[in-house]
Amino acid sequence: MQNGNGMCKVLIVENNPTIIKLLSHFFQTEGCDIRLAENGLLALSMLESFIPDILVTDIIMPKISGDVLCRVVRNDPKFKDIFVVIYSAIVYEDESHIFDLEADLYIAKGPKDTLKNHIRRILEQFRSGKRREHVVHGTEGLHPRNVTIELLRSRRHYHAMMDNLADAVIEMNSAGQIIQANRAAQEILALDLTTILSSQLTEYLTGQDSNLVEQWLAQIPYEALPPFCSSYDKPMLVGKRQVILKLMRIADNDDFFIIAILQDITPHKVIEEKLIEKVQEFNAVMESIGYGVLFMGPDLRARLANRAFRDMWGITDDFFAGQPTFRDLINFNRYNGVYDILEEDFDRYIDEREAAVRSGGSVSEEINRKDGLVFQYQCVALPDGGRMLTYFDITKHKNTQTQLARSLEEVKALANRDPLTGLYNLRMLQERFISTLAISKRKDWKAAIMFIDLDGFKEVNDIYGHLIGDMVLKMVPQRLLNIVRTADTVCRIGGDEFLVIQTEVYDDADAAHVANKIIEQLNDPFVLDGVTITIGASIGISMYPAHGSNLKVLIKNADDAMYAAKAMGKQNYTFF
Repeated sequence: MQNGNGMCKVLIVENNPTIIKLLSHFFQTEGCDIRLAENGLLALSMLESFIPDILVTDIIMPKISGDVLCRVVRNDPKFKDIFVVIYSAIVYEDESHIFDLEADLYIAKGPKDTLKNHIRRILEQFRSGKRREHVVHGTEGLHPRNVTIELLRSRRHYHAMMDNLADAVIEMNSAGQIIQANRAAQEILALDLTTILSSQLTEYLTGQDSNLVEQWLAQIPYEALPPFCSSYDKPMLVGKRQVILKLMRIADNDDFFIIAILQDITPHKVIEEKLIEKVQEFNAVMESIGYGVLFMGPDLRARLANRAFRDMWGITDDFFAGQPTFRDLINFNRYNGVYDILEEDFDRYIDEREAAVRSGGSVSEEINRKDGLVFQYQCVALPDGGRMLTYFDITKHKNTQTQLARSLEEVKALANRDPLTGLYNLRMLQERFISTLAISKRKDWKAAIMFIDLDGFKEVNDIYGHLIGDMVLKMVPQRLLNIVRTADTVCRIGGDEFLVIQTEVYDDADAAHVANKIIEQLNDPFVLDGVTITIGASIGISMYPAHGSNLKVLIKNADDAMYAAKAMGKQNYTFF
């Protein structure tokens, strides 16, 4: 590493002009080839073209501090042979932590020893080959300063807090170079601190509004702009991560620095996309239903109505967009001859209808319209306090009891069964669990809750489309029902997740036997429309009463066990 003339190459990192002059003079007197940097950022830049034999650095400096510089040097293989010297006034007060920097020599700036002696010590130890000495030299005549100790403690607390923040925090100098990045920032950028320091934040950003960041950074040296904040709807991209970026200009005497905060919203966006997909699927199902369905919130204000409902009552899209109340919907047809009710009785009629809906679920009722149409109507209370109203046009089947019974069954199915597979939904699952619990207590049986997640189903949708995916989902229930007994319960929770309640269980082996059969059955190929589909299943099992007596707890425990089964390699089962 020494130059062609055998001179020792030294990089001095110090921001005190007087000490810079003295260090330069004495090192040159000893025949050294020196370079100077007033902070860690400039030092990193110099290290790209000048690798010294000896690096002498202070600790407390602007931009990138000496301790950060030391860690960067120690973590980079190409700098492994540099002899690192910490020359600082604070090493004495920070002796318990300073050795974590893995420097080769520690010297305290103090009054009892001269710079010339310090430099001779540095060169002697460098030439001796001695490294990583955990001794602080030059402490004679020094006494710990409480103020410095408290400042160092505050500094450590600050760095610990920054590194444990959930959001990524990046500090940049006025030129836009990164001079500090906490652990969350390093994770988002997927780079180590050595690579990040002195780079530009804009190197990592993409997205629709990335040009706005460049404009803000270009203008901020010349005018005091308000903080920049990207939007949730148009997030910035860092690799595949979606982030909300906030930039703030912080004044620092005659200069300034920039703080960037990056909030990783990727998990929120993924959940949001899934919710949108579910809503779209639900809306598609709703629009395909031939009878009227109206959903209202706890305040009886309309949330959603399918096309059949709006056509039945002549409700315009514009009117419905205003989220009318239940009273508004009835009043919409007050004067157009739909209701066979006298005007003096109409307000009382609305009051009675509204009171019946507020009271909760009701038996089926008939609404006889003045134009001769007859609607069969039912109100169902929803778990969130809202209401679901269903309207069947039974005009042509008024006197046909069979058709009426079928229509009533459809109402029950809508409330209790999954519309795609015909399996019980979570609402009915609760009732079945209560029944299972009662008989298990009476006969001293156990029960098994199996949480089933299809392996490879996402790829089916991605490759073949949702139509084929839905066809596979419709075929899965038959295989499950062929395995379980009549007294057992099979339910679709949503997506590609199913739940089985197995009754009359005597030990874990009974549940394991059924789980194995399910895995075998679902592993067999599904053949439809000339396409062969292969999926699998991961199953988590919780046992009543060992793992809980509450359905919500048992489902959660089975869900946790299912994820454990997936972690074991999928197409497997495990108990909670």
